[in-house]
Amino acid sequence: MGGFGSGRPGWRPIAEHMLRLDVRRLYREGWLRPGLAFTLKWSWRDEPAGNINIVTNTDSIRLIYTHGSGENREAMDYAVNLDRTPCHYGGTRTWFLCPRCGRRVGVLFGGKRFLCRYCQDVAYAVENENKLDRLLRRSNKLRERVKARAGTAYPVTFKPKGMHQRTFDRIRWEIQELEAGFWLAAAEKFNFTV
Repeated sequence: MGGFGSGRPGWRPIAEHMLRLDVRRLYREGWLRPGLAFTLKWSWRDEPAGNINIVTNTDSIRLIYTHGSGENREAMDYAVNLDRTPCHYGGTRTWFLCPRCGRRVGVLFGGKRFLCRYCQDVAYAVENENKLDRLLRRSNKLRERVKARAGTAYPVTFKPKGMHQRTFDRIRWEIQELEAGFWLAAAEKFNFTV
């Protein structure tokens, strides 16, 4: 049988590893005004990962880029429609309409074309976690809140300055429960008797 972490890894592309086009960022930066032309660049570990030219219109944006490398390079040039929905306290919220399915989304993920996560069949990293990974991730996230070192080997002892004692005690109790669950699940997985 396989060892720790063995098994079939997720076969779907991971959202955190893909090029993302986020309509909220474009709006926040003021790049959705009609008549603009600009280039967005992505990098991965200080290396260029891709770039795309964008031309804005009133109700759409035009994406211009090349896909592939070498002889397989293909010039891509297509429009992505925008939709606007009213907000409760005035104003509107802008959305992309997926070029394939027409779904209203905030983020398009890059592949050959920029499509919604359903059309690209994209998974988030947490969707590929097993029970042990989930428990550790949640514990480490709480440890971050109380400024304690990550991992089950380090006790949570000192309350951060400015945090209420009751809040600290509650978080410390949650961390202890999560880590106890982690060790029980690990013992069960590796057939250890407790």
